[in-house]
Amino acid sequence: MWKSIKDFIKDPEPTASFDEVSPGLNLAEGIVHVDEPLRSPVRGQNCVAYFYRSFLVMTEGRAPAIHKLKEAEVYAPFELQMDGGTLEVIPAKPGRFDRSDHTDLQRRYTKGFQATEEIIMPGARVRVRGKVKRLEGRLVCKMTQIDVIDKQVASAGVVGNRKKRRQKKKK
Repeated sequence: MWKSIKDFIKDPEPTASFDEVSPGLNLAEGIVHVDEPLRSPVRGQNCVAYFYRSFLVMTEGRAPAIHKLKEAEVYAPFELQMDGGTLEVIPAKPGRFDRSDHTDLQRRYTKGFQATEEIIMPGARVRVRGKVKRLEGRLVCKMTQIDVIDKQVASAGVVGNRKKRRQKKKK
């Protein structure tokens, strides 16, 4: 019985070809393109998505204690450029958190406040999991998950990883 349940909820094979995308559940791979990027709250970088975490480090006492303050995932609608076409992607949960929210937390917890963010930059190669529907003659994917395959590909030829960019300049 467990095997039949696993087979029923099994994801389809990932595809990088727009022609293989069909209505229903899909795993689509391609390059992210966004017309209106988000601004990440900590560094203020243009991005398609960011994952924000803030915490308070308390150093009083014997061992430091870390208290989680806020976690947020924020996504912008984007286009996934695939072989043979472009798939519109709309996040199922866009999220609501921006730089002003980060600044408010920073002001409230001045001593020991720390924040980190992970971003998905325009031009990254990603795999999107979501349900595809046909709307007004075009395919639109309501994204439930996104995974970065290659963050090195970026718009305007900029390499996303600073260390690799420096290594390329030295050669």
